[in-house]
Parts: sequence; structure tokens; C-alpha cells
Amino acid sequence: MDPLSDVLELLGFRSSIYFQKNFCGNWKMSVADTGFAQFHYIVRGTAVIEHDDHAENLTAGDLVLFPKGASHAICDNPDSPATSGQDVIAGLQAGNEPFLEGDPTTRMICGHFEYDLAHQHPLVNDLPSRILLKTSEMELGTLFSSLISLIVNETLTNEMGSRTVTQYLSQALFASILRAHFVQEGGQIGFYSGIRDARIVSALSAIHEPDGWKYNLADLASIAGMSRSSFAAIFKRHMGQTPGDYALNWRMFKARQSLEKPGQTIDQIAHVYGYGSSSAFSRAFRAVMGVNPSQLRTTSH
Repeated sequence: MDPLSDVLELLGFRSSIYFQKNFCGNWKMSVADTGFAQFHYIVRGTAVIEHDDHAENLTAGDLVLFPKGASHAICDNPDSPATSGQDVIAGLQAGNEPFLEGDPTTRMICGHFEYDLAHQHPLVNDLPSRILLKTSEMELGTLFSSLISLIVNETLTNEMGSRTVTQYLSQALFASILRAHFVQEGGQIGFYSGIRDARIVSALSAIHEPDGWKYNLADLASIAGMSRSSFAAIFKRHMGQTPGDYALNWRMFKARQSLEKPGQTIDQIAHVYGYGSSSAFSRAFRAVMGVNPSQLRTTSH
């Protein structure tokens, strides 16, 4: 039973490492809101991260992530002239590496995590605009340290399959970042607090089953070992949704995945997700997703 893995799989998670490089002299890189979860890891030296008119100092070992793609800047000094992140990457691709004048002040890994924000799952809704993990202030654990070390080394090699290895390491890193963030926040409500409650985990695991749509409130309460009223109240406190709304949304999220793949007709997909007719399925799908299944299928292919 691992609801977090279920959700990460649902979100269509992908990742990319842009570069590991030295930043010399005076430098500043501005990053636009791209819709990707951009991150920066300080391998060596220091930096300043600017976001929402707030600046914070970073030191070696710190990692900053913008889970919802918020615009920001990272620099040696806020007064340094800015170069856009797109121009930095374009320069590297063309062999014109920027920020080489002066002594190296910072070495940094930059990249992004990509997932479908349209799903509006409680995990995504609970994430802040910025996550800052400072190794000087918290213990990030052996897994986090090992993954960072492996990524640092892998981005320096030209071995066969290096890009694929780095991508899988980055996916594991994202899960590790989420763990560290939720522990750091110590919240008593929200998705992470829910998946620390064995009763809620049991219910979520049932909902996430391929035919999880078959469970009603009484079934889920029984699986959780609680009365219906207590289960409904505690589930909503953690998830921000009633069990019925969560189950319906999950059902439609999974149906959307099926619609985005070729092979099954809308009638077949409706049957897979427990609907007796495509018209009933279409009404439910539109209520959650805002579009008809046929419209989504047209734009996906």
C-alpha cells in the first residue's frame, strides 16, 4: 500500500537535468514561470534566491524547488545583471557558456520536474510555491544525500545511458524532497498527514485499486476500521475532500489517462470505470474535468 507512489504515477511524472556548472564573478539567472517545477542544488559556494520580493541566502548542500513553476531568480548578488534561464541553456547548447568571467563563486545543478498540474490532486494542492531544504538546519537523511551524490557524479560522465540514469535518479530525488518537506512542515492536516494515518492509507489504497469505484462510504469506513461519520470527518480533514469526491476525482483522473492513450473506445473506457453507458460516463467526466471525453480524446491525438 503506497498511495504516494500511486499519485506520482498518476501525475505522469518526468524530470530533466539541465546542467551542472560553475557560475563565476557576478551572475544572475532569471527563470520564468514555465509550468515546470524548477529546482537548483548548490554543489559548492553560495547563492541568493529571489522569489515574491523576498531574498534568501543559500549555501552548499541547500536545495530550492518551485513545485508549481513560479518565476524566480538565483544569483550571487541581487544587484547583478540578469540573464534569462532560457538564454543560459541556449548558450550552453551553442557552446557559448555564460558566467565565465572571474573566479568561480558557485557550482550548481539546475533542472526541473514535470507533472500534470491539471489533476488538482490534494498532493499538488498542498504544495507551496517554494520548498527550501537547508542542510545546515535539518537532517535530510541518507537517501537524499546518496541521490544527490549520484546525480552530481552522473552529470559529469559521458557514459552510455547517463541521461536515462539521471532521469530515474531525479524521480527518486523528487519523492525524497517531498518526504523532507512534509517532515519539515510537520503539518497535522493535508495529504502527507493522511498517508501517515494507517486507517486513511487503507482507504486510499482501496480507492486506488483498478476497480476502486465499487466501494461506497460504508465499505471504505469498514476498510479503515472506523464508523462512517468518524471516517468521513477524518478523511476530509486530511484530504480537503469528502471520500466520495476524492474517489470520483481519482476515477476521472484514471479515465483521463485511458482517454489519452489509443486502443480503447469511449464506451470501453466507460465500462472499465464502472459506468453502464457512455452518456453517464461523459456527464461525470465533464463535471470533474470540464470537458467531454470526446473533446479530450480529440486534443490528445
